[in-house]
Amino acid sequence: MVTVDLMVLGPKKDYSGLKLLLIKRKSEPYNNCWALPGAAIGPEETCYESAANTLRNTTGLSDVYLEQVYTFSRPERDPSQRTISVAYMALSPNLPTIRCLDEALETVWFDIEFTENMLHIFNFDLGVEITYQLSTKGFKNGNVKYGNLIPSLKSKSKLAFDHVEVIIEAMLKLRREIEYSDLTFSMAQEKFTLPDLQAIHELLLGHSVYKANFRLMVADRIEPVGMKAKSIVGRKLSEVYRLK
Repeated sequence: MVTVDLMVLGPKKDYSGLKLLLIKRKSEPYNNCWALPGAAIGPEETCYESAANTLRNTTGLSDVYLEQVYTFSRPERDPSQRTISVAYMALSPNLPTIRCLDEALETVWFDIEFTENMLHIFNFDLGVEITYQLSTKGFKNGNVKYGNLIPSLKSKSKLAFDHVEVIIEAMLKLRREIEYSDLTFSMAQEKFTLPDLQAIHELLLGHSVYKANFRLMVADRIEPVGMKAKSIVGRKLSEVYRLK
């Protein structure tokens, strides 16, 4: 069987952190375990169409950034049957009202923190924390050496299947590409202030950047709309821009 799995990210309202969408499974394998939303690919669907349909059915979103991350094909990844998963990541400017899928007990937004040595996913309202320690293992592909992040569970709760690996690969891809792409704008509103845009950029990148360097990086990609508004971060009156 071939499926799609989705890492859906959105910002907190005050841009102080990222949110990750998870479902609580209600069937085996991994009954009562938290997992990424996903679905089997229909006979008339492409992988992208299946991912887009799953996103729309879960969140109502249909016009947000959606990109393929990686194909996960380890034979033992699904203990019930041979399953290959094509993973996607979706970036939303908002946290939409979510719908519970048929195969889920709950569908919930979690906080997510990702560093080079830790993945922490939590929802304190539910009393759920999922923590993985990350270590680097070296690999060689031809003459090229590179490192993979290997997760080690450090909490009682865990993610189903190999979904921790999906999240790691998606976050690494996001942070590799954000410097030379328009990914930051995918999580911004259509019109934005530069302080808010920088806050989103830093959330996705995982660390702060110098204001002057950031403004130089985006200068040729934005244009003013001729108005000012209070930024979400700092609450100061700032010039409003949009993507060209």
